[in-house]
Amino acid sequence: MVWCEQLVTWCCLALLSVSQSLTVADLTTTTDKISTTATRTTKSSASTKRSIPTDAPMLNYIFDIHNTINKHQHHRDNRWGPHFEGESQNVTAQADATVILDCKISLLQGKTVSWLRRHEDGERMILLTYGQLTYTGDSRYTVEFQYPDNWKLKIRNVNSSDEGQYECQISTHPPMTIVVNLHINAPSVQIVDALGEPLRDKYYEADSTIELLCVVRHMAMQMQYSVVQWLHGNRILNYDTSRGGISVKTDLMEVGANSTLSIARVGPTDSGNYTCVLTTMPDKPATVHVHVLNESLAELHHGTANITTENNVVLIVLFGIIFTHLLMALR
Repeated sequence: MVWCEQLVTWCCLALLSVSQSLTVADLTTTTDKISTTATRTTKSSASTKRSIPTDAPMLNYIFDIHNTINKHQHHRDNRWGPHFEGESQNVTAQADATVILDCKISLLQGKTVSWLRRHEDGERMILLTYGQLTYTGDSRYTVEFQYPDNWKLKIRNVNSSDEGQYECQISTHPPMTIVVNLHINAPSVQIVDALGEPLRDKYYEADSTIELLCVVRHMAMQMQYSVVQWLHGNRILNYDTSRGGISVKTDLMEVGANSTLSIARVGPTDSGNYTCVLTTMPDKPATVHVHVLNESLAELHHGTANITTENNVVLIVLFGIIFTHLLMALR
């Protein structure tokens, strides 16, 4: 009995030893598998990161675009500053009109905008505006800011003295400028014929109708300021009702005006100087001398033709006599 109990004890111990050996081996194997799996996972992760450009082209494209935008924005912030939109220009205006000179600026970044005018000698500059303040004593000049970026110089009732070079300036170091050359068309007043040629003399028959056309150009016409007046000598005809038969019609246009004077059933007393003048430019009138004839122009032309023919006959006779005398003298 004792021997049997000892045998059973030895068998149990042997089984326990084998079980422990297997458990350690399994644990070792399992640990090795986990280590191997972790290593493979790490390598796979690293490989995945390196393979993004190939395996995920869209993500790579977006990433590149994002970097490009950031780089461009950063570069632009460092490089870009205030700059003009557009280039230097030439502006032509009519006398007495309101002129607006544009100056569009992007990314002003707290700098100040000024308008200056270059003096006729080309050396000195006259400060007109600084920011939104006007520095010149001429009240016709003002600066107007038009959102978002236009610093406009406004000049009212321009005339020939306003012609010249204007500069819009940004207060950078050195200052940035853009030039605007302003040209003012000189106003003109002329009395013209049917072909548009200036008239100096005009002939009419008695009892006919005088019709004269006065052309005003390069002048901004405003009825409350500029009126075309017709005069016979020193007498204003626009509102003359004493004679009768007088009509003045004036058509205003953007570039000036056309004014027509009509006088019906004229006689010798209607001869003389007729003047067209603007009330805003009394120093630049246009004048034509009108001749009213008692006889018709056809008769006058016929009489002139007869006189010319008679004169030609007399000249031929005289030339013949002189030629005959010369021949006799030579013999």
